[in-house]
This record gives sequence, structure tokens and C-alpha cells, in this order.
Amino acid sequence: MKSNKTLKTLGNLDLGVSCVLMVALVALTFVGVLKRYIMHSPITWLEEVQMLLFLWIVFLGGAGAFRAGSHIAIEIVVDALPKKIGGVIERFDVVIQLLILVYLFWQEIQYYNQLIVAGRVTNLLRLPYGVAYAVVPVGGALMLISMLYAAYAQYLKKPGEEKETL
Repeated sequence: MKSNKTLKTLGNLDLGVSCVLMVALVALTFVGVLKRYIMHSPITWLEEVQMLLFLWIVFLGGAGAFRAGSHIAIEIVVDALPKKIGGVIERFDVVIQLLILVYLFWQEIQYYNQLIVAGRVTNLLRLPYGVAYAVVPVGGALMLISMLYAAYAQYLKKPGEEKETL
């Protein structure tokens, strides 16, 4: 039982990190607005940090959205069809999502390799792009794993098995 709770915690680690980063983004933005408009002394590096935080939030949160089935879906056509045909279309949709995510993951790896080879650093913080954009391939892999997990939980488990979400 304890290992199951540990597994759930690890499975949702991306959402936890994403939430912490979102709180940091909101706090930094608030402080930045106060510094700019009240103290007339803007924080020069703030925009760069905001961009990086937003990037990490999107890629880590995207994986959690796949697990929870929270991505935008227009289901009116599938719901109007008979159950068997709707089920076939939903399974076909999973295959299309899988192919798209595999393609995007491949492109993310190529992009990340270019960043590493170039050896560039960010303008103000002098942070290597390889570190700043490490979330791109990691987030892509997490999205792929989360989508496969959600598809397994929805379609492949036997009817008697308990459907469990992370």
C-alpha cells in the first residue's frame, strides 16, 4: 500500500514542480510590477526568468494534462456516433496522438542537440541554453509516457481491474 502511494507521488512529481514554478512565476511577476511602477527601478533579468519558468511550466504541466485527460477535446461527433464506432475513433485518436508525440520528441531531441553543440548562453543570466531548455526533451518524454499510461488505463486494462490514475 505504501509503495502505491509513493508511486502516485513520483507520478505526479511533474505537476508538483510545475505548481511550485507557477507560484514563483506569479510572485516574481508581482515583484517586478512593483519594482517597475512604484520604485521606478525595473528588474533587468526578470523577463528572461519569466520566459524560462513559463517554458518549464508548460512542458511539465503538459505531461500531467495527458495523464488526467485534460487537453482540449471536441467530442460532440464521437458522442453522437454509436458506441462501437465511437470507441474505434477514440482508439484511432490515441494512435494519432502517439505518432505525433513520437515525432515531436524526435524533433525535440534534434533541437536540444543543436543547443548543446552551439554552446550558447542566455543574454543576461549567462545560463547555458542546454540547461535552460533541458525540459524540452524531458517534458516530451514525460508527455509520451503519460499519454501511454492514460491510454493503458482507459483502454487496455481488463474490465475487472481497478482503473487507477496517477
